[in-house]
Amino acid sequence: MAKLAVFDFDHTIVDEDSDAIIISRLREKRPPPEYDSGTRDWTPYMSVVFEHAFSAGFHPSEILDSIASMRPTPGMRELITTLAEQGWDVVILTDANTVFVNHWIKTNELQDAITTIVTNRAFWQNDRLFIEPCMRQTSCRLCPSNLCKSIALAQICKNKNYTRVVYSGDGRNDFCPSTKLLSNGTVFPRKGYPLDELIKKSLATPEPQIKAKVVPWIDAYTIINELFPK
Repeated sequence: MAKLAVFDFDHTIVDEDSDAIIISRLREKRPPPEYDSGTRDWTPYMSVVFEHAFSAGFHPSEILDSIASMRPTPGMRELITTLAEQGWDVVILTDANTVFVNHWIKTNELQDAITTIVTNRAFWQNDRLFIEPCMRQTSCRLCPSNLCKSIALAQICKNKNYTRVVYSGDGRNDFCPSTKLLSNGTVFPRKGYPLDELIKKSLATPEPQIKAKVVPWIDAYTIINELFPK
């Protein structure tokens, strides 16, 4: 009886935003171009940021050290290790990138607890970091073109009959997959973040898009107590 736990990365597994960390460190050295939401998606913008970091002499070790310094959300290490010990599949589904996520997971010795990571591909080439979209989708208007988390979630579940699916996140792009969970699932929105507000608005309508049980959280101990009440 397989069970699946899906997590966003920024502001969910880690208590900070990995892209924002790099942008902030760059501002101390040479400020990168500002993001313009009217002209580009976020992932192409981060490609510009990485190019700027390279030209500014921002060494790969500085980027990786910045990522490694991010703190886990309180209780998150315990939650992930407990899920793995109890036989759950643990998936990270995020709009970050493979270099950031893999480095942080390895630094925090959680790689053996994670079943799958679904995110934008990133790679080093001559000390410059490149990023490629996880997918190129046009069917979902709720999500950016590089990653619809509902499409990714469907692919994850395609070949496995999960008896329970839970989803933990914080951002607007976590709302779409939250609407796909069935009544036997649970969505864990982080309190005070966009996903929490979107779910509240949905539940206040005559026909809510959210069918799963909703358990808001401040720290991951709330999730532990919900999934493992004993």
